[in-house]
Amino acid sequence: MIIRILSTIILCLFIISGNSFSDDSATIDKFNSSFMRTKSKVMMRLITKPTLANLDFNAYDKNPFFYRPDSPNLTPPQNMPKLNDLNFGGSITSIKDKIEQTPLTPDDKVNAMAWDPMIDFLADWDYDQTIELMKIGLNVTKEKWGNDAIIRPVQKIATAYISSKNEIWVKIEFEPNMDFLKEVDDEDGDGYKEIYGLIDKSKYSNELLNQLRSKYLAYELTDDEIRDYFYKISAKWYEGVKTETLDMKTQRQFPNDKTEPEIIRELNGLKINNATAIIRGNPYGTILYNVFVVKRDNKTGEMSNIQRLNEELQRWGNGDWEKWAESLAEFRQDIERKLKERPAEIKGFIGKDGQLFFRGSMEYLTSGDLRKQQNNRDPFPAIVDFKNQLKAKGIDFLFVIIPEKTEIYPDKISDKISSPDNPYVTPYTRKLMLELESAGVEVVDLLPALVNARKDDESIYMKQDTHWSPNGAYISAKIIADKIKKYPWFSDVCKKPIQYKIKEVKFNRGGDIRDMLPDNEKITYRPMSLVAQQVLNPDGSIYKDDESSPIVILGDSFCGVFEVEDPKYAGLSAHIAKELGMPVDLMVAYGSGPGIRKNLARRGANVIQSKKLVIWTTAARDLYNYWAPWDLIKLP
Repeated sequence: MIIRILSTIILCLFIISGNSFSDDSATIDKFNSSFMRTKSKVMMRLITKPTLANLDFNAYDKNPFFYRPDSPNLTPPQNMPKLNDLNFGGSITSIKDKIEQTPLTPDDKVNAMAWDPMIDFLADWDYDQTIELMKIGLNVTKEKWGNDAIIRPVQKIATAYISSKNEIWVKIEFEPNMDFLKEVDDEDGDGYKEIYGLIDKSKYSNELLNQLRSKYLAYELTDDEIRDYFYKISAKWYEGVKTETLDMKTQRQFPNDKTEPEIIRELNGLKINNATAIIRGNPYGTILYNVFVVKRDNKTGEMSNIQRLNEELQRWGNGDWEKWAESLAEFRQDIERKLKERPAEIKGFIGKDGQLFFRGSMEYLTSGDLRKQQNNRDPFPAIVDFKNQLKAKGIDFLFVIIPEKTEIYPDKISDKISSPDNPYVTPYTRKLMLELESAGVEVVDLLPALVNARKDDESIYMKQDTHWSPNGAYISAKIIADKIKKYPWFSDVCKKPIQYKIKEVKFNRGGDIRDMLPDNEKITYRPMSLVAQQVLNPDGSIYKDDESSPIVILGDSFCGVFEVEDPKYAGLSAHIAKELGMPVDLMVAYGSGPGIRKNLARRGANVIQSKKLVIWTTAARDLYNYWAPWDLIKLP
């Protein structure tokens, strides 16, 4: 559905790349502090995450192009509607006057979607699954409150949100001339009163929600796709409002020598140097501009987690998580059979080529959707809440899911997976990761690198143990350290990197899974002979983690192995420190990755506030059927 404007809009788009956007960001922030939807002649938008949803939202939301100063006078209805009457024939329920009265979380609100282009997106995907939402939108727009001679809508659904409970909430905006709505406030002071309501869950499927989350809200467009987006929206608007694309080369800066004097006066000396798209229009006899600047958070050019996870979903599930899981049905059934055949009290399993596996890691392979676990076992709310608390304190956060050995070597436990090139065997962990990323949690994804490393080195995890080998820990340490180095504050806290040394240390380890085997099986497995790299200070003394470091790592036994156990100071934290050139703080609680947050909370507000970054690691198997609830932990 396209918002139609009676007058002509002249549209010019300008796509550029490669220059600094810092000044433009400050300019947009300054301008937006005084922006008024019904009076400003310019709208400026900064887009840091160029998903289709974000591009659409910034193009449509509160756009002065769509303001109609010639709104006709309305005759108030005889029975003045009250707040709960604004349900449009029952299409909308749970009516709220303010967004704070809804169950929407801050992360739900961040993922706002402009209704009209969202419906267009869904209709292109599956018209039949979208038709009920289209009818609801129509029910809202056709209500005229007794003013049936008026053609255009006096209210419409402007924005949609998906809540953490998989509900669609919407914002309905009323035209500025709807003065008779006495119980409805103009919450944001933009001249349009608004209400919020819930759409009945029977009107949309989980598949539709997944399509929005995976394709519309999560996938970040490439530079070429962003360029195409603006040209497509130009063509789309042209059909209804006679747009025209002008010469791109004349709009390198805004304003410029071709910009109207009244626009220059409104900008009052502000200038955009690197616009991604500039739209010039004349919707009702007044020249208006839209200015868009796309500035990616990811400056490296690498594929983001969201892009990679969506690519995996498309490759192995054809865009559907259940289809991905169905493709692994035989493998999962084989694992379930093995679990049933071996007595429950025996926690160790014998695989191929000397590989031993832990029962808990195998049970994890049989999990369904991790978000659907009951009794507070869904890890998502606790992780997002922890991130939000740290963000409120100005502290950055990384969440690290440490893969299970069964994810790296599925072919060593079942004949139903022939090689590591098959689909990852835990699709619902990938789904959780995508949902966390979409909620603003930065997740460190170790699985692709460890699976790839295994192709050249079978010893990424210890054969007789649940944990990674020294080499697996070092690969992971480098990935995490590379993430840390990208934070803008890192150069300030590590002005003089320490040149740590390493020393090879040989040691023996029986293996925790070996100890889980019955005696008649255990006797056939000798202790493993291993070599680790102990980290040393420049003077040759042994490196030790430092509680005063601005970087703290929270973890379970994967952080303790080789670090607090023999050979000591050769584990994950020591090698992250070596890669960074500075010590880190480590907090370890064996078997309690999800609960380690309590240990941090006990340190007190002053210690927590001294940190720049919290890295929370947890074994992947603890995401499924963990022995304790994933409680929300309040930080002081």
